[in-house]
Amino acid sequence: MTETEEPGTPPPEGVAFAPPEPEPAPAQPPAPVTGRPSVRPRRSGPLTRMGPWAPVAGALLGAVLGAIAVVLLAGTADAFEQRLALVLLVVGMGLLGASGPLLADEVRLVRRGVREAAVRPAWAETTAALLTGLTPARLLLLVSGFVLFLSAYVARG
Repeated sequence: MTETEEPGTPPPEGVAFAPPEPEPAPAQPPAPVTGRPSVRPRRSGPLTRMGPWAPVAGALLGAVLGAIAVVLLAGTADAFEQRLALVLLVVGMGLLGASGPLLADEVRLVRRGVREAAVRPAWAETTAALLTGLTPARLLLLVSGFVLFLSAYVARG
């Protein structure tokens, strides 16, 4: 149809136009919205959500436990090696305390991945490759074990 033709006139010969489709009538008129949809509360379970300061709190707890051990053993540390062993004990306990919350968070991620594996198996395979490597929690645990081993080695002389 050109601009000069009126809407009711037939199309010129040799030009094929599809007849306009009638608009389907709505099956049901839309209902008015009566209220807002409610947000479901989070699932309560044994998993706890830790904030970014959880490793710091764990490190402080480990350092406090190490300091208590130093206070109890301070009277027996006479030589330099024994005092160095006590310092390494405090550092190792602090590192061990910091690795605890990180390991708990890693376990939470693995559990959530296993739980969602039934829904998205391809996604679980992707994250399994990420979680099987050397994570910060595992590295911190490894370093704290080495420092505590070094403390015991230095203390033996």
